[in-house]
Amino acid sequence: MSKSTQKIVYAILAIGVGLAFLGHGILGIKGQETFVALVTANYDQVLGGTMSTDTATSWVNVIGIVDVVLAVAFFGLAFAAVREHRVAYSRLALGLFGWAIVWGFLTALSRFTAVMNGAEVWDVVERGPNYLLPAALVYLIYRTAEAHKGVTPESRRDVPAATGTAAAAS
Repeated sequence: MSKSTQKIVYAILAIGVGLAFLGHGILGIKGQETFVALVTANYDQVLGGTMSTDTATSWVNVIGIVDVVLAVAFFGLAFAAVREHRVAYSRLALGLFGWAIVWGFLTALSRFTAVMNGAEVWDVVERGPNYLLPAALVYLIYRTAEAHKGVTPESRRDVPAATGTAAAAS
């Protein structure tokens, strides 16, 4: 893959992840009723307890704020990739997109675990992009770091700012 194609693919994927987090974050900050219902139902089904609507709303609000902050970070990483800044291929980027995989999958899975009904598995499938887009970025970052192992600092100017600390993460 050419350097310019890689930058574009990275940016598109990172913006997609950022938009998913931004949308969910704004809805969380607004206290989206369906999110509150998911939190209370999951608390009941998975943990066997009862959570008040007020407590669940507070959790949803906090999660929403965190999601918006993460969205900004993902947009920043997209910009960094286009500008060829090393942070786009750093351990920090791997960690953030790794978290997005886990969080995207868990929130998709919450649709199933809230009701423990096999028919709801399609909600997990339908939300696949929420965890597969960041998975594609983790793969891209990892493969780029692997491809540039052993690149000397002098020759790094002509590669997509991909080594730095990401190579050490592998």
